[in-house]
Amino acid sequence: RSQWQAGLMNDFAHRRASSAAAMASRFTGMAIPGLGYGRVPEVRRARPRQHVLIRNHAAASAPRVKVALTAMLLCAQAVSADARADFYADRPYKYLSYLETLAYFETLKSRCPDIVETWVAQDEFPEILPTSAKDWARCSGQVCKTLLVRLTNRGNLTSTTPEVFFSGALHGNERLGPLVVTELAGFFCDGYRAGDEDVLRLLNSRSIWIAPMTNAHGFATNQREENSMDPNRDFPYLQAPERCMQTQTGRAVNELFRRHLFHFVLTFHGGMRALTYEWGSRNHMLGRKSTESPDDHAFTNFGKLIQAASGSDARHHKFYPLGRINDLVYPVDGGMEDWSYAAGWEASPMPITVCKPRTYGGYASSRTMYKSGSIASLVYLAEMDDDKTPRSSTLGHTRELVLPSESDGHVARNIRMCLKMIELTRPEIVVTAASLPARLPVAGGVSIEARGFGCMTFSARLLFVPRVALQASASCLLEPLSWGGTDIGRARLLAAAHEVAAVSNAPCGGLSAWEHPEVGGKSFRGVAPNVDGEFCVVFAAEFDQDWGQQLRPDPNLKPRSHAVRSRVEEHYTASASDGPMMIDEYKTKLFPVLAAPIIISKSETAVPSSTATSGVDAGPSVATSPSATLPPGADTGEIIVAEEEAESGVATHKPLARPATAGTAVAAAPTSGGGGIGLPLPSSLTVEEPSGFAGGLSAIFVAVSAVLAACNCVSIHRRCISSRHRSRLPPPVPRTLEPEESSAMEQGDHRTTPGPAE
Repeated sequence: RSQWQAGLMNDFAHRRASSAAAMASRFTGMAIPGLGYGRVPEVRRARPRQHVLIRNHAAASAPRVKVALTAMLLCAQAVSADARADFYADRPYKYLSYLETLAYFETLKSRCPDIVETWVAQDEFPEILPTSAKDWARCSGQVCKTLLVRLTNRGNLTSTTPEVFFSGALHGNERLGPLVVTELAGFFCDGYRAGDEDVLRLLNSRSIWIAPMTNAHGFATNQREENSMDPNRDFPYLQAPERCMQTQTGRAVNELFRRHLFHFVLTFHGGMRALTYEWGSRNHMLGRKSTESPDDHAFTNFGKLIQAASGSDARHHKFYPLGRINDLVYPVDGGMEDWSYAAGWEASPMPITVCKPRTYGGYASSRTMYKSGSIASLVYLAEMDDDKTPRSSTLGHTRELVLPSESDGHVARNIRMCLKMIELTRPEIVVTAASLPARLPVAGGVSIEARGFGCMTFSARLLFVPRVALQASASCLLEPLSWGGTDIGRARLLAAAHEVAAVSNAPCGGLSAWEHPEVGGKSFRGVAPNVDGEFCVVFAAEFDQDWGQQLRPDPNLKPRSHAVRSRVEEHYTASASDGPMMIDEYKTKLFPVLAAPIIISKSETAVPSSTATSGVDAGPSVATSPSATLPPGADTGEIIVAEEEAESGVATHKPLARPATAGTAVAAAPTSGGGGIGLPLPSSLTVEEPSGFAGGLSAIFVAVSAVLAACNCVSIHRRCISSRHRSRLPPPVPRTLEPEESSAMEQGDHRTTPGPAE
């Protein structure tokens, strides 16, 4: 494992170093030495803490700006490599106390301010705690705080961003869940800083909500209940009006669900081992067995998927037995699970209770009256272990996330389960490679490699949509309702499209954290339409259509959950009881491949496929639906490989990583394809050439200042290059690592908690 991990890290460093040198050389026209990174036994580097001094060996011909930008590019690549090493560093998981958990998330906010937000429910939702009852409970010597956390790229957040929710502990003495969701947040922060492709994809197009210590008072005092009240009997489902919404735990969750539309929910418990789903209430039983919910087929199939993500035990059995709550656990009145699945569509006041509690100064009964269709999550209850607080030795290590085995600890198993749930919150098409010239002859060859992501199965068609059929926009990236204007117009537009290639009922790929990224990849190959004109290249895809299947649903209704209906209904809409969040999804989802239209002309000369595709591999990038927004680092314009255009006369397009929605602010972040910090390179530079002795001194001063200022910001001694004042820049003299240095590099950084803001 350690050899595989070290090789992975060093392969990454080698690719980034080569990319940095090539980019700097291409931009400046100067020969930049390679950084000399290979696998662990062959590592060569300059002496530790030897700073770079790139001298101006030809001041009259080396513009100052180019030298400074070269230094910045190299330093940016080093920052990315250091963050990546932190991301793969191995350390044991450890329990955190109430105060340590609060401090952990404060540190995460300072390290990853673009993606981590926190709130205290009592401050954010004043209706749950009247002024007279502010000191409602004491946690470690201070007023208890119910912490709420959101992880997402805020620059991409819209009112239709799909959402998922994780509850750490409704019962305060069940300690494993809070640690899992806390480490999940740390995983996302580290992955975001490292530019990890999977992490960026999830953060850019999904919103992840966490209540680390849902029952804050119980967690701080290591007690099951909150002030002698059981939070998981406190929800408005088959409960007496005066006996629901009594707790701060229940009210905080209720207010969150009033404002958000969660596709999936995972709530952690302890005391046995089981992964369970609906039903979990007495009114949905036939004898001593649970009846089937309207979404039973989806519950079962998706449950098997996250069950597989958790792995197997030492006896080669599935780690979690899977089944309905009534069958594997027991039915309860007032459970969060039944309420979060059915509160938006079952009848009120029975079984959906209108609550009238008197605790903590009371709570308005209107807060348990919900907009129709608003609360309808696919919810799972994970009973994590027979022990409510498993031994520390069973928690495991961070390396187990990417190296799963039957001996894994609890934390990595359950984080993988969370990641799979986050992944399937939004199905999409991922374009892994494409070669599309700007102009095509009629019946010219087309080839695109793509896979489904965030799904179990997918069917997709590669379409050329006539540009004239769209509304007057110069871009092929449009809002969903703009594709035809109405449901009827959208259907007509799709009917007018030319199908180039298709696949049916293919398996989707998953996260490359533990699955090969090419799983589910398909080749879409065909010929362009035999018609002149401009065309938008798009995928029209449908996902998980079997989720709509039913046998004996109770009650006898079609599927009710957001996750299923947004996949199988022709056009599904829903809105939250309060606030702007909404769902607006079509069964056939559209995923533009390029922002600019392709021109097809009979006057064009066919280009051999070997020329058209030569050297073009866009890497794994996402062609997202028009409802998504542009993640950091993506370019909304036409992407052209200049060398291909010069050699073959054909402008070769790389598929866009993600499209932009008009009016959406884009925050800076690492790009998923190249890593590091995206530095915009100007198309042209006008620089005053240095003249004479003063110009030479000025150029040297600027170069040295820029390099020292950038390199002193990071621990860059392993990445810097050494050069001497010669007529050219020779590579540094290689030095073999000492054994203790190589061992240190293999072991990585063993920090237990995130460090301070850097």
